[in-house]
Amino acid sequence: MFILLLTYDPLYVRILLAALMILIVAGYLLYRLDRARRARQARLKAPSRAPAPVPSSPQLFRQFVRPRSSLLGDVMRGLLILLAICVAAGFILILLPEGAVDRMAQIIRLRNGGLPQEETISLLYLGDETQGKEFHIRGVIRNISTQPIEKLDATVRLYAPDGSLLETTVVRMDTEVIAPDAIASFHLTYLDYSGQFGSYTVDFKLRQGGILSYKDMRGAHANS
Repeated sequence: MFILLLTYDPLYVRILLAALMILIVAGYLLYRLDRARRARQARLKAPSRAPAPVPSSPQLFRQFVRPRSSLLGDVMRGLLILLAICVAAGFILILLPEGAVDRMAQIIRLRNGGLPQEETISLLYLGDETQGKEFHIRGVIRNISTQPIEKLDATVRLYAPDGSLLETTVVRMDTEVIAPDAIASFHLTYLDYSGQFGSYTVDFKLRQGGILSYKDMRGAHANS
């Protein structure tokens, strides 16, 4: 689940980790408060009695005074250690720049893929223009496989000039089924544009599947 979110959109991972850390801290505080409440109740209910005699043998004395941790306590301590490691990893991931998170997502995507994925689409055109206060991004692809491609979307990530991710938008292609050797396009219009975007990237993802690798044919298409 974590890997799927990271490869799809790192922003969702940051939101998920922030919510997870809040839940972990709240759960830990509730656990500590419950333990303190139980200890107070146990002290109030405990009857007053004379101190027990101290064993004469040193070994028996150590066995008598050594606290015996319950199985539940050991499990809770192990879970708290594991949650602390997760929280530390979450803080590190949240503090990383967006570019580093994107590179991590690409590395995970490549490692999970094993062998290089065969391109099923080619990118023929990708460009942008500004019209007044509107920012337009257009792209054109071709199905270079022998099978039709259904329900393909374009995922556009918009970055600030400093490289931080500002927005992620999913745009539908202009056709639901792209036949072999057929062409499809997408068009993103961003309103109230004031020059806040420094760059953008585009990935193509099946609506009910993974990301499709593409062959960049923009240079060949322009020279033909």
